Amino acid sequence: MHSTRPYRHGNLPAALQAAARQILDENGLQLVGLRETARRVGVSATAAYRHFASKDDLLASVAAEGFRELAAAMEDATRGPNLLTRAGLAYIEFAHQNPGLFRLMFGPLLADRAKYPALQAASTRVEDLLLRGVADLDQRALDQNLAAMAAWGVVHGLSHLIVDGFFPAARSVAQAEEILAKIRLPRPPTSEPP
Repeated sequence: MHSTRPYRHGNLPAALQAAARQILDENGLQLVGLRETARRVGVSATAAYRHFASKDDLLASVAAEGFRELAAAMEDATRGPNLLTRAGLAYIEFAHQNPGLFRLMFGPLLADRAKYPALQAASTRVEDLLLRGVADLDQRALDQNLAAMAAWGVVHGLSHLIVDGFFPAARSVAQAEEILAKIRLPRPPTSEPP
């Protein structure tokens, strides 16, 4: 059980986001709310509402922070050869280490990301990193890029299988690495005349 020590100073939005992440990890998305989050931080719900207009506003800010962390992990991992495989493994490791946050990031709020500029920008950064990994194969936008969509589909699917417990936790990342090493991405169609 977490203490409800009074909040005294500092960055209240960041404290509320941290408390929301704790609730996500402990109890899942359904129990995250502004009142419970405020209680954990030791402030009134009114204080929380000064920074976040709704539960969805709070969750969108937490999801945006998750996408920024994921992008940073992917960027750190892509120094060296096999950029796409390394970025994919960073993605999978992030999901493995942050299951509640990962579920939030790719949940219903992502479909409404246009309402939340910070979430839109942070999720687009991850998409851009995925595109960069297949840039030598295909220069098209993500939704028209078969190589990028195939890579993302495999990595995202493996991430969900790990988060949902279908891989033994002790070997999940190693198994994902073995699977990614066997994948051959589709080549883009050539535009040569017949």
